[in-house]
Amino acid sequence: MPGFSKYGPLLVVICLGIFVQALLIPLNCVSKPHDTAVAFTKAYLKLDASMADYLCEDSRTMDEIDMVDQYIHDMSQEAKDRGFGKSYIKNQLYHVITHTTFTSDSEATVSIHAKTRTAINPVFAWIAKLFFIGETRPFEETLEVVREDNRWKVCGSPLSLHGNT
Repeated sequence: MPGFSKYGPLLVVICLGIFVQALLIPLNCVSKPHDTAVAFTKAYLKLDASMADYLCEDSRTMDEIDMVDQYIHDMSQEAKDRGFGKSYIKNQLYHVITHTTFTSDSEATVSIHAKTRTAINPVFAWIAKLFFIGETRPFEETLEVVREDNRWKVCGSPLSLHGNT
């Protein structure tokens, strides 16, 4: 039994750590307004159709037109008109700082302050950041977030999805 007394405290600490992690995992799964706003903004800047998952029902369509598909089509067309592929107008969000103001239990306003950089592909973004290549631009936006179906969703006219710049 001399081996147990030597490694016993270590075993207790590891078991305690596993137990605490198991208790904390469900807390991280709760929907938060700032997480939704940042996830939407990242998908928006990457021209990812998954941004529709973060939009409330009123913001997804306008006059029976799917605004996400229309936005991605318009941006792809703009890139094509400039002689580039769609990937050349994608951006990556860095150094994100958010400030959430709750207006009620089911409504909040999230201000996002960050930096963006062109991200043709993930490797390009990483190399550009590593070697300080490319332009980093400031990014500031305020999004309206509401609780819909027990999840936080972005509403209103987020970013320029509806033609607002």
